[in-house]
Amino acid sequence: MSVRPASFGLSEAPAQDGGFAGKLATMAGQPLHEIGPVGAGFEAAALGFTLALAAHWAGPAGIFWAGEDAAFAEEGAPYPVGLAQYGLPLDRLIVARARKREDALWAAEQALAATGAIVICALGAQGKPLDLKASRRLLLFAERYSSRCLLLMPENGPSAAWTRWRIAPAESNGDPDEIGLPAFRAELTRSRGGPSGSHFIIDWNAHERSFAEREVARDLSAADTHGSSDPSWARAV
Repeated sequence: MSVRPASFGLSEAPAQDGGFAGKLATMAGQPLHEIGPVGAGFEAAALGFTLALAAHWAGPAGIFWAGEDAAFAEEGAPYPVGLAQYGLPLDRLIVARARKREDALWAAEQALAATGAIVICALGAQGKPLDLKASRRLLLFAERYSSRCLLLMPENGPSAAWTRWRIAPAESNGDPDEIGLPAFRAELTRSRGGPSGSHFIIDWNAHERSFAEREVARDLSAADTHGSSDPSWARAV
């Protein structure tokens, strides 16, 4: 595997690009995206991908992170030093922890009223599935105020999100004696604006707040009996 020599920012990749750059450019104009782990045990990877998206898109209106207690209990409380090193702008970040799911959703809706804001709504795996009405409310708030919502939760049924992603960690692409950049395997399982079923391996550069997609020799779009041609992805599923 090799990394493309140039990473990309929000406005650099044309929407017709079939790679992750094109998907990212298209996503930038859509109000609601759902992100979840590919399976149990991969929640940290889904969170990392969500935070990277938020940092990549963050503008003057900043980032609002609303989560229910169950979500923070699963992954731990946010650590400011770590968030800063990961690329999150702490001077434009607000974190709200809610005891109940309804309160987390309400806080996310209120934050979406800030034009241009990036709002993370993090829900845990416990409790009843989120109904379609709740995701539609997030969508409507984001559309009305030209903000964007990243709904972080396990996949659990119908959703009003424009895209739905399943995330797993990927092996580091760094040298043997280096930690390397955070890396993800991202599967687009739903897209209201185009075809779904794409798989990507991407690295996150926190310093530049940008992604780089790896070029993979095999065709990840050719599905095997597990829904993927990549054996390591199939094991993750």
